[in-house]
Amino acid sequence: MGLDQLLELTSNVAAKALPIVGVVVLIFLVIFVRHLIVLLKSANEAVISMKKTLDTTNKELETLEKPLQTLNELSETVDSVHEASKHAVRSTMVMVIENFSLIKDWILHHMGKDGSDE
Repeated sequence: MGLDQLLELTSNVAAKALPIVGVVVLIFLVIFVRHLIVLLKSANEAVISMKKTLDTTNKELETLEKPLQTLNELSETVDSVHEASKHAVRSTMVMVIENFSLIKDWILHHMGKDGSDE
C-alpha cells in the first residue's frame, strides 16, 4: 500500500465520518444550549424570588427603624442619667471627705444635746 493509497483511503473515511461526527457534535451542542437555557431560566426565577424576599426584608427593616431610633434615644437618656448620678455621688463623696471633721463635730454636738436633754 502506497502513500497515495493511504491518503485516498483516509480521505474517503474522512468524507464519510466527518458528516456523522458533525451531526453528533451538533446534537451535543443543541443539548448543551437547551440545558444552558433551562439553567438561565431557573437562575432568573431564583433572582426574582430573591428580589421579592429582599424587598420584604427591606420593608420590615424600615418598619423597625422608628422603634430602633426610639430605643437608641432611650439608651442615650439612660446613659445621661447614669453619668449625672455618678457625678452626684462623686460630688457628695468629695464634699463628705472634705468636710468630714465638720460633719463629725456637728453630729457629736447634736448627740451631746440630745443626750443631755433626757
